[in-house]
Amino acid sequence: MLRANLRASASRGRVGCQGHGHAATRASWQYVDGRVGARLSQLPSTSYSRQQPNIEEMSVDDVLFHGLRLVGFGGERQNVRRTLNIARFTSHYGPEPDTTRDILRDLKRDFPTIIFKDAMMTFNWAKRCEVTRLSPRIYFALTFAHNHKQDDVEHVLAGRWGYGEDYIRDKVKEIARCIQSYKPRLIVLDPTLFHEDERDWITVDGVNFITEEFRQNPSPDYYDPKSNSCGLKYEFALAIRHPFCVWIRGPLEAGKFHDKTVYCGGTEDVPKDKRNQEALYFQLPEGKYALGDSAYKGIDNVTIKREGQTKEVKYFIDRALNRQETYHGRLEKFDILKQRFRHGNSTENKKSLHQTAVEMVAVIVHYDLKRRPLFEV
Repeated sequence: MLRANLRASASRGRVGCQGHGHAATRASWQYVDGRVGARLSQLPSTSYSRQQPNIEEMSVDDVLFHGLRLVGFGGERQNVRRTLNIARFTSHYGPEPDTTRDILRDLKRDFPTIIFKDAMMTFNWAKRCEVTRLSPRIYFALTFAHNHKQDDVEHVLAGRWGYGEDYIRDKVKEIARCIQSYKPRLIVLDPTLFHEDERDWITVDGVNFITEEFRQNPSPDYYDPKSNSCGLKYEFALAIRHPFCVWIRGPLEAGKFHDKTVYCGGTEDVPKDKRNQEALYFQLPEGKYALGDSAYKGIDNVTIKREGQTKEVKYFIDRALNRQETYHGRLEKFDILKQRFRHGNSTENKKSLHQTAVEMVAVIVHYDLKRRPLFEV
């Protein structure tokens, strides 16, 4: 009976088609636009074909449509409410279709050889690193017994995207570096961004991301007490009255550097002229301040909550710091940062790849902040 049902199902072709066999399969490909139920002849030139869509001509709807097709939502399955399609899209790629289109167009302008499918595969790699969701017991069993590292992620992507593992391994890192390359001009502490009467410029905080242990260079310096694991630290600063991140510094050993030490470029017992002059402390002009939590207590150009402040001042600081945490949450919506990072071989290679991942995600979020800013302070 089971075999008979399977044969009957196969003879009917694709779901929702009339007729049998190849005729039904061909008919199913005609209904390619889930947005309006149009036939192929009615669609714009950028709609589905065997060739890659032309990124420069794609509308937001085209990005949504083609992006969903790549992860298994064919035209008929897209014949649902738009909010559901967008939710499916963001669950696989991270940013919404309008933000994705903005990034794709800039990438195509600056890196003409990039194609739509490869770019979307990179978004999917950053957003849905499912294999890193393994339980600790299974994860360590795979790592030590079978020497699996990032390879299992590539196996999953190979099945989904139809490429070989070697191609995926190189391509996602190549495109990730292309996206990362926008960081120096997008995420910058530019004094001209602020008004002369602005006293409080930024909020600042450190974030630790969990990583695989650095076995070629084992050290307690990487121990992250927040997660009781191995990790790398980054420092982020957001402009208070503008919807952007303006500073990223890292990676640093999570257990070696306190947030205050990173900000000041050295410990309190080190004279200021002997500290790292590239630290954020030295980037703020005299008379301008950052807002921080209690970890920054005692720093002369950082304001924290303390006794004697008015209710309004405390509320303002709370709102600003909560906004910073909201930004961190947007970064960690990408599994490549939320889950344990396992890419790379040597210590320096792992750090470099992790920095690429962090700055790539920060650039994606920066684009998205133009359309969906953080709440106002």
